[in-house]
Amino acid sequence: MLLSAIVISTVAFAQPKYVFYFIGDGMGVNDIVLTEMYRAAMKGEHGTDPLLFTQFPVVTMSTSYSASNLVTDSAASGTALATGVKTKNSRIGMDYDAKEKLTNIAEMAKRSGKKVGVLSTVNVNHATPAAFAAHQPERNWYYEISQDLIANGFDFYAGAGLFNEAKTHDGKPADPIRPQFEAAGYTICNLEGFNNSWKDAQKVLMLPGEGQKVTYRIDAIADKENPSKYITLKDMVESAVTFLMKDNKKGFFLMAEGGLIDYTCHSRDAASAVREIIDMDEAIQVAFDFYKKYPKQTLIIVTSDHDTGGMTLTPHKPSDLTRLSYQKHSLNQLSAMFKELVKKDNVLTWKETKDFLAEELGLWKKIPMSWEDERSLHDIYESTVARREAGSVKDLYSDNAKLVAAAVLIYNKKCGIHWQGNTHTAGYVPVYVIGAGSDQFTHQTDNSRIPMDIIKVAKYK
Repeated sequence: MLLSAIVISTVAFAQPKYVFYFIGDGMGVNDIVLTEMYRAAMKGEHGTDPLLFTQFPVVTMSTSYSASNLVTDSAASGTALATGVKTKNSRIGMDYDAKEKLTNIAEMAKRSGKKVGVLSTVNVNHATPAAFAAHQPERNWYYEISQDLIANGFDFYAGAGLFNEAKTHDGKPADPIRPQFEAAGYTICNLEGFNNSWKDAQKVLMLPGEGQKVTYRIDAIADKENPSKYITLKDMVESAVTFLMKDNKKGFFLMAEGGLIDYTCHSRDAASAVREIIDMDEAIQVAFDFYKKYPKQTLIIVTSDHDTGGMTLTPHKPSDLTRLSYQKHSLNQLSAMFKELVKKDNVLTWKETKDFLAEELGLWKKIPMSWEDERSLHDIYESTVARREAGSVKDLYSDNAKLVAAAVLIYNKKCGIHWQGNTHTAGYVPVYVIGAGSDQFTHQTDNSRIPMDIIKVAKYK
């Protein structure tokens, strides 16, 4: 689908009443190109099949460095994207020395009479959503961040869960946090519960529960028998819009994070990263459909807080990328499955190990393996599995089976995908904009400037 520039030109200079702010955590330029090339390859086409958001009429680039490091973390970049102020890595909504609380754009929107929503596919008190609703010196002060979310009283929160619900940052037991949300007037519900209660709710905290969960999209797709079990970013955005539009005369501000993109890139798991970006694009479709109803009053910004992994692409032909469809589960899930096999069987043979990797990744079965490839995996097998242990590779957000992590890297290379590492990088990140006030974003920018431009066009106080 190609967007019409004619509609855009009539609304670019208007003041937005409704603001959507999408952040793909860890989403670099090459992650997006890979996703578009994969989509084309799966259609038998050469080149790219554009995502919805890459067709937005305003496209630019942003730097992401923090005040303390040329490579930012999600706390400092989230704070810059929320407050317009660069800070030290690990700070949440506070200045470099953690002495001053920084007012964020969501707070300004609320003060201007807007309804406010903050949501993510990771935990609600994780770094990026926290930067839009909290003020703490360290990103891992999760209990205290949750209390800030309550104190700010935003209308709608949603995510995969909450870290540290009953202990402070220093490990001391504390009053459970959910009853504190309820005492502050929040209806706590899963997606099904939201659909049954939103009309009467005053404020909402939507979390998975009662059989529903937020997880990697690739794993949800694999569970064909239970599609209703999974809450997607699209589900969250649809719910947020429904709730924020209730009795609403002044508009809203909504921040939505595709947080699991970062997790997959830390794990160097390209097949899962592609599915997470497609998941975010489907959520952006909800915002775009809303924009089509209110084109003169809606602004949509899509960006990233930083690149993760430094992915590079060297596929020679579309069929290299169609191999990404062979992977059935995320690296995290594959590792859990493999660890269970190692734990359950007295001796997991090399043939059984190869059969597992062939079934789950297509190695040997669909993708030729060289002697060197097999030897490298067999060496890991001998040092771990043959000794009845899975071994582990620890990334920022995961602890994966060593052999499976190595197999996924080989699998990535067979698809023409390489990684510089498993950490954040200082690379440019993209910015895509459509709607009222989009003319303000036509320059090369920095993450700290983006919220200031939103504040300017939306006239938040």
